[in-house]
Parts: sequence; structure tokens; C-alpha cells
Amino acid sequence: MSVIWAICRRDLVSAFTTPLAWLVLAMWLVLVDLTFWLTLSSVHGTPGSDTPLFVQSLSSGVFFLILLAPAITMNSFSLERVQGTMQLLMTIPIREHQLVAGKFLSAFLMLATMIAATVIQPLVLGFVSAVPGPQLASGYLGLLSVCAMLAALGVWISLLVDSPVAAYVITFAVIAVLMLVGFVGNDGVLGRLSTSVGLHQRALPFFRGEIRLGNLAYFLASAAAFLVLSHSVLSARRIHG
Repeated sequence: MSVIWAICRRDLVSAFTTPLAWLVLAMWLVLVDLTFWLTLSSVHGTPGSDTPLFVQSLSSGVFFLILLAPAITMNSFSLERVQGTMQLLMTIPIREHQLVAGKFLSAFLMLATMIAATVIQPLVLGFVSAVPGPQLASGYLGLLSVCAMLAALGVWISLLVDSPVAAYVITFAVIAVLMLVGFVGNDGVLGRLSTSVGLHQRALPFFRGEIRLGNLAYFLASAAAFLVLSHSVLSARRIHG
């Protein structure tokens, strides 16, 4: 575990000593806080509404992650190649699963930091109205589950390509497809595909306060699958050079 944390800490320090991580965090806060403010200002955001005021901004965060999550994960392995440190990582006595886990943990913690920054919204609401704690916790669980999946996906794609820009574009495209699949239809084969694979369709119940084991398993199993794929790619590269 100490090796995994050392890799994670190295990447976190590297990320937060450059403008990129702070720029992504600032953009995230602008987007979610603007959504929150617009919800407060709208007719649907009045106290008489059945939907808690924080739901719209948190659920919109899933869409914002399409743009911002790839910016966090694109440097996981691609930047190592650009900087010429990938060969060093491949030769030092670190197991493949430790390296993958460290990179994943770093990306996930950066995304989780973005999610944690939105806590100010329910805190503000708590001064003027009741905040349904179980629904709030469910919404945050949904966001963190999405972040775990996207972090693992981004680490895998970053391992497959040589350029951080290419890693961003491909990760963005894959996430966008997973999001768009959720809107292909409600009936027949397309409806089943939308319900089964659609990223937003899987995340939406969390924001209604519904923690469905199937949806939670979808995100965690997807994250595990991408990490296994990353481990396989890294093992193959270490064997074949």
C-alpha cells in the first residue's frame, strides 16, 4: 500500500503544481455553481418544488465530467512517455498492479476533490431550508461512482496512446458515446441498451435518492474491468519491452 500511495502522491503533487489541475477545478466550480444559481433563480427552484435545489447542479455534474474528467486522466501514463520517464517506471521494482492502482487513485482523488468542492451548495441551503440528508448522500455516492469509472477508463486509454492530447480526445469520445447511448430510446432493443449501458441513465436514480445495487455494480464493475485491462496492457509492455 505504501508503494501505491507513493505513486499517487507523486502524481498529485505533480498535478497541483501545474496550472492544469487548478484550471479544471475552477472550470468545474464555475459550471456547477452557475447551474446551482440558475436553479435558485428559476421558477422550478422555488421552495414549493418537490425536487431539492441541489439536485439539478449535482446531476448536471455528470455532463460536465464529459469535458473535465479526460483533462484529469490524460496525463496518467501519456505524460510519462512525453517526459521520458515511462522506461524508468517500467524498470524499477514496482508491480504492475501497484503502478496501475497508484495512477488510478491519483486520478480518482483529483476528481473526488472536485466533487467535494460542491459541498458548499447544500451547506448554503441548510441555512434557509431543510436538506434531505439521505438523498444528498445518495447523489454524492452516484457522482463518486461515476468518477471511479471515468478515472479507470482514462488511465487505461492514457496507457494505450503516446500523446496526452490523444488520450483526452479518445477518453472524451468514449464518455460522450456512453452518455449519448442513454438517450437513444425507451422501447425495444434500444430502450434496453439505453437502460443497460447509458451513463446518465445509470447515474440518474442516485440523484433521486435511489441507491440501486445494479447501478452501483455497473460503475464499480466497469472501473474494475478498465483497471484489469490497464494491468494487462502494462504487463504486456513490460514483457515485450
